[in-house]
Amino acid sequence: MKAKVLLTGASGFIGSQIYAALMNDFDVTAVASKGKQGYTALNLLNEKDCKDFFNDKEFDFIIHTAAIAHGKIKDSTMPVGEANILMTKNIFNFLNLKNTTIIFLSSVSVYSFKNNKEIISVNDQPIPVTEYGESKLICERLLKETNAKSKHILRLAPVYTEHNLKDLGKRVFLPVLKTPFLTRQERIYSLCHVDQAVKAVMTSMHTNHDSLVIVKDAEDHTQENLLSFLTYRNLK
Repeated sequence: MKAKVLLTGASGFIGSQIYAALMNDFDVTAVASKGKQGYTALNLLNEKDCKDFFNDKEFDFIIHTAAIAHGKIKDSTMPVGEANILMTKNIFNFLNLKNTTIIFLSSVSVYSFKNNKEIISVNDQPIPVTEYGESKLICERLLKETNAKSKHILRLAPVYTEHNLKDLGKRVFLPVLKTPFLTRQERIYSLCHVDQAVKAVMTSMHTNHDSLVIVKDAEDHTQENLLSFLTYRNLK
């Protein structure tokens, strides 16, 4: 019998890649805001909908990728950070988790340059300076408070593929003008190819003890080589 997996944010940039990696070998309940392409529609912001949907369900694994990084929530005035926290509560509060392995996709945005270090370690004190980063840190704490069989927190560096580099471009290109700029203070940028994120999820599924890891590519980038990295791929 195939292990049962709940995958949230299944239609997203990262979630869809995880779904593709799991769908043949696991019994995946892939939830997304809209039910299409094999995904199950579920509004994770609606407490009643979640309570009804999760009633009497149990999963061997929960892979929680659903999150709102920026922008506005359609038909809602709820702040982005509050929404991320509510989604997480609506998953954890209505499921029996004692036999479940939970993998939560967090973010290196729980840190900041207030750490005053070029290379961030999981042992460094998180100091989020954005609403998104703060919400991710709170969700990590919610996970730690559950009675799940094992708990895995993956703090992802900014995720990309060779065909999706726009978010990375914002780090070295001025908006609108698309002009490259460099800060006076040299910075080191860590990136995470989506394949690395999927690999980290699969590894966590076979890890029995709790874990907290930063997921990123083997090599980091200076401002200059990040600019070259993007320009080479004709981002402009």
